[in-house]
Parts: sequence; structure tokens; C-alpha cells
Amino acid sequence: MALEDWPLVSSEPIQDLGLYQLTRDRAVNPRTGRERDFFIIHLPDWLQVVPLTADGRLVMIRQYRHANRRIGLEIPGGLLDPDDPGPAEAAARELREETGYGGGHLVHLLDLWPQPALLACRVRFFAALDVELAGEMTPDAGEDLEVILVDPNQVDDLVASGEIHNAMTVMAVKLAQEAGHLRGNK
Repeated sequence: MALEDWPLVSSEPIQDLGLYQLTRDRAVNPRTGRERDFFIIHLPDWLQVVPLTADGRLVMIRQYRHANRRIGLEIPGGLLDPDDPGPAEAAARELREETGYGGGHLVHLLDLWPQPALLACRVRFFAALDVELAGEMTPDAGEDLEVILVDPNQVDDLVASGEIHNAMTVMAVKLAQEAGHLRGNK
């Protein structure tokens, strides 16, 4: 039996919370013919940037995340704003705002759907190569950030120790490694 898309019967806004919207979608299971409700969270696409200096160090940020109430080490990232000309420009903006680093050139790595059962958004992964300190950080009001330069050889140990615990950061770093942008001596 071949799988088929589920035809949408209706989509009803439930709540608009600014950053995200919740809808109730009703769809028909093509196998059974029965209708089912799905609750979908609509967010803007977000961006993850793996910034690397000319000497191969990984630019990371340490910050507190309230949902898990932990401080962790992450790569810069954020939401695609309506005013951004495109994802690459948004990635460069987030890098500059959160770290003060810029320049170099961006390489698009991959787009993925982070949780397609619940979230109607993509995460867009970039590597920023040969970045350099270009100015002061300008974090959002909800961000307290510390910039850390990391030797790529330390990444696996930082993940194993739990200091890097953000799944999107782990994925982005692995994508950069697979693409040959993030090199260590291990």
C-alpha cells in the first residue's frame, strides 16, 4: 500500500500568540476515510549559523534558555524576520547581532523540518566561513550572551558532557563537519 497525503478539510485559527500561531487542522485519512484533528504551531522559519574563523575556531555563544532552565553552549541563530531579504541575509544578521562577528562568506548547508508532527516551519542551516570580529554584539532584550571560541576538536566532548545540549546546534555542527567546513584533528 502506497502512502498518500491526507486531504485538508478545514484549518481554523485557535490562538495568535505573536511569535507563533496555533491552528486546528482537520484532515481525512485516505486509508480509513475518517477525519482527524491536528493541532499545528506556525512559527517563522529559523536559522542556525556555524561560524568559523580563518584559523578554524568555532564561534559559539553561551546563554540561558528558560524552557529547560539551563545555560548551554550554542551556535548563533534566530528567526527569519519579515523584513529580512532572505535566509542568508537573516543568518548574517543573527551572527552579527549575537556574536559581533561577520564578514567572510555564507554557505547554505541544508533545510530541515525540525518537528513536522507539530511545527509548520523549517530550520535553515548555514556555515559562515572566515568570519572575524566586526563590532559589538547587539543581543535582543531576552538574551544574555557570552561569546566563546571553541577548538573543533572539543565539540564531541562538549556534547558528551552536556554543555552543548541544543539539538539544532548538534545537527548544524555535524552538517558543517560532513560538508568539510569544520575540521579537527581527531
